[in-house]
Amino acid sequence: MPALMQPAILHRFFFALMPDQITARRTYAFAERELGAKGLLEPDRHHVTLWLTEDFPFVPGALVDGLLRAGEAVRATPFDLVLDRLSGGTGTVALRPSRVVRPLRDLQSRIARAAEEQSTPVRPDWSFSPHETLTYRKGTPFSRAVPCFQWKVTEFVLVHSHVGLHRHDVIGRWALRPPEAAQGRLL
Repeated sequence: MPALMQPAILHRFFFALMPDQITARRTYAFAERELGAKGLLEPDRHHVTLWLTEDFPFVPGALVDGLLRAGEAVRATPFDLVLDRLSGGTGTVALRPSRVVRPLRDLQSRIARAAEEQSTPVRPDWSFSPHETLTYRKGTPFSRAVPCFQWKVTEFVLVHSHVGLHRHDVIGRWALRPPEAAQGRLL
């Protein structure tokens, strides 16, 4: 009898915002009321993806080093993030902002630029569309206003996703701090 084949584990890396624990638990409770408990992402996996790599069959050390350097180079001012729309696509249900959040767009573009400067390519089929996935499912698309979920964004993280294991490891964490003026600091 042939041995059972273990599914291949792939490695994906992404920069993200993660809500604080209270907001993540509130969001999870809301999703449970609205969507039922089956298939919901656990609160510790809630995030807003800012940039991501393709999937790799191994951990590419040089790429990870470049991503860590990119994270270190990013400067942005803390801001409030408001997610006030529930939207379902053909494969997911997510919370989204109903308006463009300029500081979020600015942070995402700074991360993308820093990653590019480290020669770390973004996933070819990916584009930035801010959202916090609550569950994966098949269904009819919808979108509606919901009570807002808001948190103060004070940091961003680099996550190592073990695709297929439903496991996320934070491997880098950076506090947001305003960019220095062009002439630099005097003291």
